Amino acid sequence: MRVLITGARGMLGTELLLRRPPGWTVIGVDIEDGDLTDAAAALRLMSAHEPQVVIHCAAWADVDGCTRDPARAMLLNAGATANVTAACRRVGARLITLSTDYVFAGDLDRAYVEDDTPRPLNPYGESKLAGERAAAALPDHLIVRTQWLYGPAGKNFVATIVRAARTHDKLRVVADEWGSPTYTRDLAEGLWRLAPTATTGIVHLTNSGVCSWHDLAVRATRLAGIAVEIEPISSSEWNSPTVRPHYSPLDNRRWRELGWEPLRPWTEAVEEFVREHLAEAPPPHEESAQP
Repeated sequence: MRVLITGARGMLGTELLLRRPPGWTVIGVDIEDGDLTDAAAALRLMSAHEPQVVIHCAAWADVDGCTRDPARAMLLNAGATANVTAACRRVGARLITLSTDYVFAGDLDRAYVEDDTPRPLNPYGESKLAGERAAAALPDHLIVRTQWLYGPAGKNFVATIVRAARTHDKLRVVADEWGSPTYTRDLAEGLWRLAPTATTGIVHLTNSGVCSWHDLAVRATRLAGIAVEIEPISSSEWNSPTVRPHYSPLDNRRWRELGWEPLRPWTEAVEEFVREHLAEAPPPHEESAQP
């Protein structure tokens, strides 16, 4: 199997490369290899590598940045996906593209299943939904929605909150937004399962279980052995220009219907991540504690 990964230097792309299946040819590309917002460049990239499968991880995931510059969000998250889709059509490649719970409004009293109607609340969600629709133009496409990613290869909430807890006596974390924290290690393994299949359409894929950002912060800091007060606050108290969904867990119904066991509980995954990557204090790094 010959696979091309876009956004290969990102948090998920890095993990996919580390966990590539034995015997497969897996090629990672990033912005320095070609600008995917340029249709000709995207086609040149695909033609040069002739992949059988493309896993499209490249995206602009700065949610507040997307709110401040929705045109750029649409270019990077929808325009680039449309170009990758067109290039996949030309070279005959299967496309797997990553999407997000932010395509939903978060106003149901249950987790979202794959065929629920999207209704994004912010430019990031709108741009990712537009990317989904672009990808769906290719018959052999798979949209994998996930959420609340963390891992060793990039900026993420779990690492940020642990670092902040090492230098602060008290933190304030949003407690009225709910989802499923997802470890890039587990997500990457799931994507490698999906890659060689004939599955098309949409699949939700997250670690099991649901929590709030506050719950996640409390667990991560305790696992790191840090005694810090974490005040629960409402999203309206957090200084952000972005409206976010309040309750947007993703039901992995289709994954289960395909015959696979759910990914492990988020609590177990976070424990492993903290133990392996955050056991020792990293250099001081001042970041926001809000996703």
